[in-house]
Amino acid sequence: NNTRQSCVNLLRPRPTCVPTAQLTMAKPQELAIGLVVPENEMATGSPSPSKTRPTEMKYQHARLLISGKTPSDLLADHIRDQATVMPNNILKVNSFLNHQVDCHLMHVCGHELARRFRGLNVTKVFTGFGSGLMCAQSCAMQMRVPLVFATDPAPLARDGVAIFSASIGTSSTGRNLTRMHVSSEFLGPADRVLIIDDMLSKGGTVACLAELASQAGAKVVAAGFLIEKEYEGGRAVVSKTLGLSAQRVQSIVTVTSLVNGIEMKAD
Repeated sequence: NNTRQSCVNLLRPRPTCVPTAQLTMAKPQELAIGLVVPENEMATGSPSPSKTRPTEMKYQHARLLISGKTPSDLLADHIRDQATVMPNNILKVNSFLNHQVDCHLMHVCGHELARRFRGLNVTKVFTGFGSGLMCAQSCAMQMRVPLVFATDPAPLARDGVAIFSASIGTSSTGRNLTRMHVSSEFLGPADRVLIIDDMLSKGGTVACLAELASQAGAKVVAAGFLIEKEYEGGRAVVSKTLGLSAQRVQSIVTVTSLVNGIEMKAD
């Protein structure tokens, strides 16, 4: 019977695999490119969850190459091919980020930000309730830490739980934004926070998130973005507000100008 069953299995058609984008590993000498903390200077102390939990992802902190391109290259390609410039120097990226989302792109960019900020003993990834959520989720998954996002309206809370709130003001697109909130249940003095957002423009959203973290007693250790609009000066605001070195404020792609089309550099 066993022999007969084996023959039947051999005769059954096997499913065909549809080839997708080739996923390759970076060369050993490339793994340190863009790291905030060098291998020999990793933070000591309490191990992060990524060091204490088993993982099957052998390439978790390696720099991904998708068909020979880095996440920065992929994002730059999307901006070049799909983004448009609106009046008042507004960069429209609705086709892959702000309205329709390219989930694979968000995954690999979140993976890259997690790689850059490893070694900082991050305990929470923190973002707003907008289009930075997808990338922030991917980053938190790779770091094996919870994702906390500020909400509007204020979250429900039981007695004795504090709700912190801060104002965003006006976004770079000219829309009036109200307030964001976070609960003391999920952000507190023991947390080392990594802020992730889709855009770094004038720095208002990051300042709001930093204020929420400060009210909760948490420490912001770094900030990462998909796209930085260099010409709007947000980096200086972030560095001053958070007191972070330039190396701890990272962007996947930096747009340098929109005057003569979209000029950018992949970081």
